[in-house]
Amino acid sequence: FDAAEAGGQIVFRPRGGAPEIELDEDDCVASDRGAPVKLSRMQETELPREITLGFSDADAEYRRGSASSRRLVGGATRLMQSEVAMVTNAAATSRRADIWLQDLWAGRESADFALPLSRLALMPGDTLALTAGGRRRLFELRGIVDTASRAIQARAIDPEIFNVPLPSASVAPPSVPPAIGPVEVR
Repeated sequence: FDAAEAGGQIVFRPRGGAPEIELDEDDCVASDRGAPVKLSRMQETELPREITLGFSDADAEYRRGSASSRRLVGGATRLMQSEVAMVTNAAATSRRADIWLQDLWAGRESADFALPLSRLALMPGDTLALTAGGRRRLFELRGIVDTASRAIQARAIDPEIFNVPLPSASVAPPSVPPAIGPVEVR
């Protein structure tokens, strides 16, 4: 989920989902830069190849554990690590690492454009579909600056990555208690 401020309150909204609005280049306010929509894409080398999350493992007597997700293809070489203050299990953390890594790669495309002031209902965190250059993409609004028009900063989003299934949890076998002394048989 994302947290955003709306009407003086913090609003928590699930990520992804159906777009609130469909837009194309004709809906955008023409800018003095030329094209009404500026699309950009991060280089692969700026993105992580692997993500590792540290957590407290509820299935292992609350010892610290870690889960990783790695891309097997591409030119990225970066590693991201994060220690998260949460108690969970390895399967749930592995799912979170997969979602985080896929979301970073899906969001490497960004769009900057302006909308008329009649689009006041849009707020950061909203998902919209934008057709630019003959291609339809889903974007999540990251920032809005209101002036004579509404300058929008958005990043690409793929709602399907938030539906990654939870892997089956591996249950560790119980440990055998140590023997106190020699066996006495009668």
